[in-house]
Amino acid sequence: MKRRVRDLLAKIYGGRADVHLDLYRLSNQHRKKHGRGCDMYPSSPLQAPLWSVIASLTHARRMLEVGCGHGYTSAVMASAGGPDCLVETVEADRVHADLAQEAFLHRGLAKRVHVLRGRGQAILPKLKGKYDVVFLDSDWREYPRYLPQLRRLTRPGSILVTANLSPLFGGWGGRLPGKRAIQSYLSRLAGDPNFRTYIIPSDWHAISVRL
Repeated sequence: MKRRVRDLLAKIYGGRADVHLDLYRLSNQHRKKHGRGCDMYPSSPLQAPLWSVIASLTHARRMLEVGCGHGYTSAVMASAGGPDCLVETVEADRVHADLAQEAFLHRGLAKRVHVLRGRGQAILPKLKGKYDVVFLDSDWREYPRYLPQLRRLTRPGSILVTANLSPLFGGWGGRLPGKRAIQSYLSRLAGDPNFRTYIIPSDWHAISVRL
């Protein structure tokens, strides 16, 4: 079934699901080598074509990612945004930040993707200006603290994508300590008049449009 789905997506998206696929594989290889405690979990390549859609909808020129890892999704976002876009990606792990920086250099993306080293809750308050797209793919326990900054850093028409909602839908055992934090974040986001939020249980993501 998975192979049939991949084949179908390949026909629909014309190979765009394969963009930077080698970097996705390197991410998984690193996590296996690093052992327990490594939090490098790249997004599925099946989601890669969606970034082209999001970039087109927002006319994205400036994008922000919180949770860089090896840089797979950052590279996909940069490719989707085109040569005139800028992706700023936040990464707290020094080793992961170094790997991502090297990956961007080798792929000719160093001018389009900037790595911001540190935790999201420390970096976001320092950022200025508005982002067309924001992708949260980091420690879900910190998400509630991001909301004031997300309001400040987005504009009407911006799109916010939130990953790692799996515990709400029974994934990863559904018993992670971050479950309450995710519920708090989504509850506050859903009640925020600045955003209209849609939950996608099938891939454990939420997509919010800035009003």
